[in-house]
Amino acid sequence: VLGKRPDLPWPSDVYIEGHDQHRGWFNSSLVVGLAAKNGSPFKTCITHGFVLDEQGRAMSKSAGNFIEPREIIEQDGAEVLRLWIAMLNYKEDAPFGKEIQRRLVEAYRKIRNTWRFILGNLYDFSPDKDSMAAADMERLDKWALEKNADIGRKVLKGYDQYEYYTVFHAIYNFFTVEMSAFYLDILKDRLYCSGKNSRLRRSAQTALFRILKDTLTLMAPILPFTTEEAWELMPAYKGKAESIHLELFPSFKEPWLDAEALKEWAGLIELREKVLKELEAAREKKLIGNSLEAQVRLGVPAPLVPLVQKYKGELGTLFIVSNVVVEAADGEELHIAVAKAPGNKCQRCWNYSTTVGASANHPDFCRRCEDVLEEINR
Repeated sequence: VLGKRPDLPWPSDVYIEGHDQHRGWFNSSLVVGLAAKNGSPFKTCITHGFVLDEQGRAMSKSAGNFIEPREIIEQDGAEVLRLWIAMLNYKEDAPFGKEIQRRLVEAYRKIRNTWRFILGNLYDFSPDKDSMAAADMERLDKWALEKNADIGRKVLKGYDQYEYYTVFHAIYNFFTVEMSAFYLDILKDRLYCSGKNSRLRRSAQTALFRILKDTLTLMAPILPFTTEEAWELMPAYKGKAESIHLELFPSFKEPWLDAEALKEWAGLIELREKVLKELEAAREKKLIGNSLEAQVRLGVPAPLVPLVQKYKGELGTLFIVSNVVVEAADGEELHIAVAKAPGNKCQRCWNYSTTVGASANHPDFCRRCEDVLEEINR
């Protein structure tokens, strides 16, 4: 049919079949193409493996160990089946069974719930009116956008090279590690407790909107229905496509942080991991419950002093504690001590502060929350 229909020019872009066709269709087409037209009938040849059961046996009707795709679709939806195909290194044989299906559902829910969380925090955000310039944004938000761009470039490369499993794993790991376990966890205080139109909150929303738009677009070929549903709920902006499937992939050419800043954030994240271990130890000793009950005292060795001093005002947010005290260490080792945070618990943001009770108008709130409430009531 190649060259006989206008929509099927010679040669074809891709031949795709199972690896058994190296001696079949791929080979016979190549021989005939060379004989008839002195060239290969395909530009690219993609080979895939076969589906195995959980014991590693090839699925077949005769063996009775096959699973009908319709069963999976009726139970968990077509998106879960697409996700499984996308996460495979399809060049190899791939097992499938109930346990794998269960893990797929969990992965799908993780991706969907991340988008859902972001959408929930953009309910009052207008991209055209409220977006902030990069120079005015918080450093943590620019770090998140730089990580988003790094992941995006990997995803685009995966699509270009037909390595779709790198698309899924890049996005899934980004949502699990950088987003849920770090960025979104830290961001909740700013999103929930800062002033509605404050720079802190709008900076966070600007980053969340960019991350949402980019990741939805990148995952649209794999999760077409889920991404379309989220796209419809995403805040409108000038030039927004009617459907996500009419949107072009982002280019990720805009820089957010330079190499030196990324190195600093790697050091801060390493410091945070050490602090979290000490917080967990304090929790096991019943010294604290929630991490906001804690004050962290850092004894900082000389090599770390420039980094800690530069980001001193953001350490409490990074550690999700109420107070951080920074001191110079006597030796070359980092010292971390956890104690009860001074002051009382603010009933609005749950941070412990010595300013709680200082106001007669709002005796249960800290100074920050009092200022936010006064702004709301103006």
